[in-house]
Amino acid sequence: MMRTYPYSHAATARKERQIWDVLRAYRQSAQQIANDQWKSLFITGGLEKDGPICPADHVISKRYRQTCQRQVVGVLKSWLSNRKNDFRMLVTHSSLGKDPTENGERLRIQLLFINKHGLWFKDRVVMRKEVIPPEVMRLARNLFRRLMNKHDKPSFRHVGMALDAKVARVDTPNKARSAAFPYWLTLATLNPRKPIHIPLYENPYALAADGDEKAFVQINVRRGTASSGRPGTLDIARIKEAAPVFSLEGPRPLIVDTLGIDVGLRTLVATSMGELLGRNLMDRLSHLDAQISRLAAERQRQGLPVRSRRYDTLVNRLRSFLKNEIGRVLNGLFARVHPAKVVIESLDFRSPDLSRRLNRLVQNFGRTWFRQKLDMLSEQYGFLVEEVHAAYSSQTCKSCGYVAKNNRSSQAKFHCRFCGRKAHADPNGAEVIRQRRSLPEYALWRSKRQILQAVIGHFLKRYSGRLSKLQVDSALRLVVEGNPYFADHRAALWPRNTTTD
Repeated sequence: MMRTYPYSHAATARKERQIWDVLRAYRQSAQQIANDQWKSLFITGGLEKDGPICPADHVISKRYRQTCQRQVVGVLKSWLSNRKNDFRMLVTHSSLGKDPTENGERLRIQLLFINKHGLWFKDRVVMRKEVIPPEVMRLARNLFRRLMNKHDKPSFRHVGMALDAKVARVDTPNKARSAAFPYWLTLATLNPRKPIHIPLYENPYALAADGDEKAFVQINVRRGTASSGRPGTLDIARIKEAAPVFSLEGPRPLIVDTLGIDVGLRTLVATSMGELLGRNLMDRLSHLDAQISRLAAERQRQGLPVRSRRYDTLVNRLRSFLKNEIGRVLNGLFARVHPAKVVIESLDFRSPDLSRRLNRLVQNFGRTWFRQKLDMLSEQYGFLVEEVHAAYSSQTCKSCGYVAKNNRSSQAKFHCRFCGRKAHADPNGAEVIRQRRSLPEYALWRSKRQILQAVIGHFLKRYSGRLSKLQVDSALRLVVEGNPYFADHRAALWPRNTTTD
């Protein structure tokens, strides 16, 4: 698996202007190459990674054009693969999937065959030594065109440069020109045989990461506005192939089938195995909240905009803290535990103990970064991630499935009123989330009322026979009858009489 590591650079203003000149020409060539590739797809039926490029249409050199074409084709193939998935879902869920006749089955198989091999725009396709009829090819082509028109095609107006060793090379000088610059980037420019040399600072994080460095450099534009007014600043990154995760050296990780994770701000991560990770998160957030709120109130009192250098510094400090804490907790967790699947709730980082301003900042950044980090680790360790509905998970007992508001008496304490089980509330919620895996009734698109009915339905499926036999004055019956969540089910459980009548 490949990882990208940014490196700070010390390029002079003249060298930065030369890089910008290359970047602008590279983007223009990328858009022109993309147009040529679309023509190739519609005419020949496929993309040409090593196809000819007319030099008259481009300012950049032949080496740059070859590198650019490979990058563009990779982006287009990724976009087409998404449309291929859309095509498969369209055919699978259409009336063809329900047509039991032989003709309907044959048509469905032919369409899926064309889609699997990306042959939508081919003139002639053979499947099992049989030529697919032209009308089927026409149908596949029209369906795929319709799917393409529903989505915007990739734009290369703001693309970064992904450069190989033909045009960009990072060297370690034999005699260090400066102790602060252990690496120098040699980059070809628009002037033939006049490359520029850019000093790079060391990245301690990349240096400590295991893996092999690749002869590959990325030059991107950072989002935002530079102090000079130019839109964005240049970022240089190197590629490293990560070392294998599973090794015979070191302690053996715990292998589990499914791991449930409950996310919050009091405890950042609680697992279905009973672990509580990141417990002091709220203290630091409250401290930053007080600083940001005090600064915002002071500037509003003075009639000044809230945004200022001091405000941005505090917000960046908050984001850095969240990023480091989320990374520390998740890295440590998956270094010890290797699950086949991770089940998480729909992420919500808001807290009533924080101001509305900080809740918005934490929710927007924390939720995005947590999911990005989890996706990165899923690629590294090879586990699947499933997201389920979080409604009523904090009020549901992991042992019996009983749901009630008074099951959770405080932030940390959980006491089931039906089976009597006592536990920490966060690991109990994580186990409930784990139990909801692969169940369609807990899908994210369902309403909270539907989720509640699903929880009650699972509980009654286990205990309805026992509940219906309870006496009127039974303690368990009194508990369930007094629960407003079960108001619609009392008559079905006890048709003759209830204690609430």
